[in-house]
Amino acid sequence: MKNHALNINRDTKLKKQKGFSLPELVVVLLVAAIILVVALPQILSSRRLFRFSGLQRQVATSLRESRQEAMSQRKPITFRYDNANKRTVTYGGSFGALGDAKNLVVSLTGSGVEPDDVKYGRPTGVPTSALSDTTNLTNLSSNAVEITFQADGSVIDASNNPQNQALFFYHDKYRLDTAFAVSVLGAGGRIKVWRYSQGVNSYVE
Repeated sequence: MKNHALNINRDTKLKKQKGFSLPELVVVLLVAAIILVVALPQILSSRRLFRFSGLQRQVATSLRESRQEAMSQRKPITFRYDNANKRTVTYGGSFGALGDAKNLVVSLTGSGVEPDDVKYGRPTGVPTSALSDTTNLTNLSSNAVEITFQADGSVIDASNNPQNQALFFYHDKYRLDTAFAVSVLGAGGRIKVWRYSQGVNSYVE
């Protein structure tokens, strides 16, 4: 009797240790594959949007660093957005003339953001009115935008008047979800970041 009970217990343990049968395993793998196929495009899209969102921070940081260098070096320092190569370049003062090896160069592409993804300007359908700080789109000149900070941190034009600037960007495939701007108020060189809100159809801080 004891042997019979031991055999039953052993058989029960063996059954528990067997786990999934082959058909059950196939069904589980099939369900997992379907979920992956459905979710993968959304995952990739979210990753691209997250990586592109870092461009706003990079542009704003490069502008702030250029302004800070102008004030600390007591010399004009120029921030340049190079639309052909999708990068920012800081030159002047200790950074040397444009093209010098000492220029501070920051690429806006890589890590999933391709050059063709980065578009300068506003996407179609977005209002072209000025931002609430009165700045508006600075047009490209020779496929670039240059903003020169003076020793006091301001940005002025050829007549020594304060010159406001604003750079606008968006992702070519996710235009309204990614549109942003970075503005510079010429009088004090204050830098602001903006993101387009579809809810209010406007750029907001």
